[in-house]
Amino acid sequence: MIGTVLGNRYEILSEVGSGGMAKVYRAKDRYLQRLVAIKLLKEEFREDSEFLKRFDTEAQAAASLTHPNIVQIYDVGVDNNRYYIVMEFVDGITLKEYIERKGALDWKEAIDISLQICSGLSKAHKRNIIHRDIKPTNIIMTSEGVPKVADFGIARSVSSETDTMIIDTIGSVHYSSPEQARGGYTDEQSDIYSIGVTMFEMVTGTLPFEGETPVAVALKHIQDTPPVPSSIKHGIPHALDDIILTAMAKSRQDRYTTVSELSNDLENIRSKPVSTTDILLPNIKQESKFDTRKLEKPLEEDLDMGKNHRKTSTTNKNAKNRSGENSNKFLMPIIYILLIATILGSIGYFVKMIIDEFVKSPNRPEDITLGNYVNRHIDEVTQELEVNGIRPVDITYEPSDTVAKGIVIDQFPTADSTMKIGGYTTLKLVVSSGADMVEIPRVEWQEHSAMKIKLQDEYGLVVKEVPEYNEEIASGMGIRTEPSEKTQVKRGTEITLYWSMGPVKKMVVVPNLIGDTYDTAVKKLNNAKLKLGDTFPEGSEGHRGVIEDQAPKAGETVVEDTPVAIYFAKEVNEPGGNTQVPGGTTKTVTIGLPQGYNFGESVRLRVYITNIRTGDESLHKDSYIPVSEFPYSLIIPVTAGSETNVRALINELLVYDKTF
Repeated sequence: MIGTVLGNRYEILSEVGSGGMAKVYRAKDRYLQRLVAIKLLKEEFREDSEFLKRFDTEAQAAASLTHPNIVQIYDVGVDNNRYYIVMEFVDGITLKEYIERKGALDWKEAIDISLQICSGLSKAHKRNIIHRDIKPTNIIMTSEGVPKVADFGIARSVSSETDTMIIDTIGSVHYSSPEQARGGYTDEQSDIYSIGVTMFEMVTGTLPFEGETPVAVALKHIQDTPPVPSSIKHGIPHALDDIILTAMAKSRQDRYTTVSELSNDLENIRSKPVSTTDILLPNIKQESKFDTRKLEKPLEEDLDMGKNHRKTSTTNKNAKNRSGENSNKFLMPIIYILLIATILGSIGYFVKMIIDEFVKSPNRPEDITLGNYVNRHIDEVTQELEVNGIRPVDITYEPSDTVAKGIVIDQFPTADSTMKIGGYTTLKLVVSSGADMVEIPRVEWQEHSAMKIKLQDEYGLVVKEVPEYNEEIASGMGIRTEPSEKTQVKRGTEITLYWSMGPVKKMVVVPNLIGDTYDTAVKKLNNAKLKLGDTFPEGSEGHRGVIEDQAPKAGETVVEDTPVAIYFAKEVNEPGGNTQVPGGTTKTVTIGLPQGYNFGESVRLRVYITNIRTGDESLHKDSYIPVSEFPYSLIIPVTAGSETNVRALINELLVYDKTF
């Protein structure tokens, strides 16, 4: 494949790697003059029409995703029955390699990486695009430490329309959700489970489940309880344990519902010390957080799929033995008894609560009148609440441009209300977290258009772009911001993003290429710090003939790196030559086409012949000729003993004037 040009545009330079379905190559986009990565589908998938249809549809959808933490898809195409995806070329290593080099990541670094992965996936999920194959080998770490999620479009295309799902049994099974391992319905919560496994591996350096075969690993995802990360590596906050295990909950009801919920909890602990125990994790059910690893009950979608499968598998139904039927007969009554006992116990509990509310008893919680906590500092308020034994208390923080940080904004119940100490009413306090501030990230050597989107979408800033020449930073990359990186600013603040146009370009003179061969012209252009533009006729790179025209013209002054188009004389087998005829001879003339016409058009060609001695002029040819037939040759009769002038006009432009 090396040296092959796909789509008459992408030149394969080298092989980068190979996966279950495709090979990845480093290539050059000849049109935009940039490096790209090309994923070429393996031959065994080229004959599956249904797969190819989904492959094209879903890759086109993924190509619409533009995010700093997603590998951008540029193009999708087919060339000689070779299906390929053109992607952003990221110079870096996979997250898997990054973890292996470090052994395990510091928990704060793992949170930073996870938040960026979640940011990219959140954008995809909002577009109803599910990745379904999140794992460290599908996440590329740039040289600046920025993670980029790869293989969007491919992962979704692996899903099957039946009751099973094909999984890359070599690597993906270690990160597959229970529903994926079971062949059930998958959605964005399946991606969340895979993120949880990836976070587990980042902070511990190990996988939660290992096995001798892929099937053994899949069964552990379905049945076994994952270890607590801090039990493997000390120093991991317990709050991070809770977040990872909630993301890895076997039941989707106990798992994070959206990536945004996971991101919010990660944000709440990223700046807290390890010893902090009162970290607020609003998206984890505190009363059942230690129960989030219980086995998942099959969802309705899985059951429906199972029913459909059983309808087409009557053989299995007939194969049930009597021992299995007898086991079900004994098992079902036991299940019914347990359900009835649970329902009766719940009813008794609620009846007791109602009675306690209305019947006086010595153990009944005492009433207390609440004070006014608004416009007071939260530290002072919490100390007062602790002295008075007021509980439970729910404290939430909200940004405010008008109320100082740490001051209570609102309370419920309001001042002078009564509540029972230790009862069912919760005192809710809303506290100002100060102005909604963000820290400006580093933009140097980051693609400036991607950073602009990130600054606008994630940081809520107003971005003004200013290009400038830079001798060190490549064209299109960010240089700096004003205010500078790590500066704290309010959301909505206008900042200036400076990006590079590359080194200052000088003015150079275009060399004369007329009469040169292709190789000679390329050398002249390189020496003049110019580059080769389009060649005409199309596809004539490396033409053995000579150049008859160029644009810009020789002697013009242009900026460095300006492309110069070259035009080759079309090889024409001229008929006749100089042929003797009665009363004179014939001459073969070849008429070229001026610039500015496109293939597919036709032009009016008029040829006039004038006898110089007598002054007689005749119209030799007047017809419309397709542009594709130029250069155009025709035979002209020349009278013996006289001079003959030949003039040719294309439309109204004189293009040929010669006397024989």
